[in-house]
Amino acid sequence: LLYTIKFEVTMTDACLLYKSTCTRLHDSLCDMVKKDSTADKQQLIDDCMQCFAHLKKYNCKAQHQCKRVRDTTHQLKKKLDSTDLILKNLHFEEIYLQREIQKCLQYKSLDEEICLMPEADFLASLGDKPAPTDAHQRMLQRLNWEVEQRKAMQVELEKWEKKKVDLVSEISDLQKYLASLPPQLEELLNSTTQVQEFLGMKLVHRRTQVEMASWLPPQLYNIYCQVTGYSEFAEIGTTVTVNGDLERAKNLTSEEHIDEDEVVEIDAKHSKRRSAAHDLGKKKLFKAHPLTVEVVVPCDDGVHAKVLFTYLTKCRVVTVGISLMITTASPWRDKFSVGTDYMSSKELLCALWSDDHGDECPNPEMSALLDKYSLPAKSKIPNSLGRPFLWAQRLAGITSWSPDSELDVATSRQTVPPFLDAIKQRCLARLALKYQLRNLSTNNTVKEGAIQQPTLLTELSSWKEISFDKFNETYPKKLASHVSDKDTFYEIVVKRGKTSCKGLVVLSLDYPVSPPFTIIELTSPSGRADAHSDNNVRAIEEELNVHVGDLYARDVEYVLTKVVCKLCMCVDVYVEGMGLEPQIKFFISKFKGPDNILPYVFNSEKQYFQHRQ
Repeated sequence: LLYTIKFEVTMTDACLLYKSTCTRLHDSLCDMVKKDSTADKQQLIDDCMQCFAHLKKYNCKAQHQCKRVRDTTHQLKKKLDSTDLILKNLHFEEIYLQREIQKCLQYKSLDEEICLMPEADFLASLGDKPAPTDAHQRMLQRLNWEVEQRKAMQVELEKWEKKKVDLVSEISDLQKYLASLPPQLEELLNSTTQVQEFLGMKLVHRRTQVEMASWLPPQLYNIYCQVTGYSEFAEIGTTVTVNGDLERAKNLTSEEHIDEDEVVEIDAKHSKRRSAAHDLGKKKLFKAHPLTVEVVVPCDDGVHAKVLFTYLTKCRVVTVGISLMITTASPWRDKFSVGTDYMSSKELLCALWSDDHGDECPNPEMSALLDKYSLPAKSKIPNSLGRPFLWAQRLAGITSWSPDSELDVATSRQTVPPFLDAIKQRCLARLALKYQLRNLSTNNTVKEGAIQQPTLLTELSSWKEISFDKFNETYPKKLASHVSDKDTFYEIVVKRGKTSCKGLVVLSLDYPVSPPFTIIELTSPSGRADAHSDNNVRAIEEELNVHVGDLYARDVEYVLTKVVCKLCMCVDVYVEGMGLEPQIKFFISKFKGPDNILPYVFNSEKQYFQHRQ
């Protein structure tokens, strides 16, 4: 710093001298131009030369001063660079030391990541020896003990691994031996076929059924297990059989992938032919599983109901079909030939429980499936595949159609007994109904439906079935609230003398659970009477509809014939009580009350007619 100040002062003096010399040189040159004498000019030239000498001196001195300043600056810069490098090295060393300090602070021993044995076990292994008080020494001793324990465990593991290899080898030998047994057992069973047939054991058939059942979808397999188990437990004689193409069921997964590809191709090819696309989509959507479950329910009098369960893989519902089998020794075979509407699958199973008609698919995803396969919204499952009744879904254990839902085995188990009883009762009721309809169509009544009554003089004149449309045209519209288009309507005419009674008998699908519904209209020489104009006609309808429970005491299947006989008996009472025909029957009291109601209740013990209490 002292050198710098001295240098600056010296340089300032040099600059002043340089400036004054230049001024002097300038003035000499100007004077040289103005003066004409040679002596004066020579003097001015000498002054100029002296000025040039001074300028050269000042220049050399400036060069010398610059060199000194440059050397000094270089030395100071070198010293500054050395100091800066030392500072940088110190800074990097500081960073390194801080990083090492952080590592030390964040240090985590490897034993912390190892799942060590409990410390209590380690202390117990020391016995009477005291544990080190220093935590570090205690941990080192514990780790050494851990290593010894693990080495011992490794030896034990190798021992068990060797034993495992021996056991696997032994199991493999046993499996090979067991694999050789089925052909031998097959040969043995085939050789004992005649003995099995003689003893009625059917071992081969049972084994085949079990194998086929293992390839059933879970829904049908649930029906197979539950019905089979209940039949064997209750000993009711119900047989369960698995039918279908077993090989196709085994290859069902790969076959579905092939079918999907084919449908896509055909749809693209026939995109302009809507009917063909609908047929293809319907065939794909309503595709049934190759295996079915057949349940044969024995009914009374040599009648068997064959119930067929089918599973639709795309719709994910179980459908049901039914047919009747009548043995040659059955008394029903002589009464009529089976094959009418009441023997069809739909009529036999409709309304088996509540209002379950099986018309709609219970799967809520059905509308989306119809859109996927380009089918109309009103498309239904073909009748050839059966009907998707709700009770069939419960029997299969289906209570939800979500993808992750499981089958409800408890619901399936609880549904089996009422299902078998309902099938048995429905089949016998339909056979009895058909038998009655056959006789009523020929103006006769069956003896099984006879009620306790005196000799009937009113005769059945006509019995015929009418359609629902004709019912709406002929009978009052207010009756439509009591019936539906699924009911069956019959028009009956009974006569005695000049009095005739025309009536309508309505049978619901769940007959005889729901009794027949009857309305009548009497035509006599005194005029036409119905329930609105004649109190006695209303009383007769009350006997046939309100008090029909009296006819359910026995032979429930023949309630229809009992209703017809009751109608004829009431017409006899009406005709004789009103004096339209000579009185033959005995009345304790002819009229009752202000409405003059006749006695329509027959006392079989005392053989007279009385009013209802």
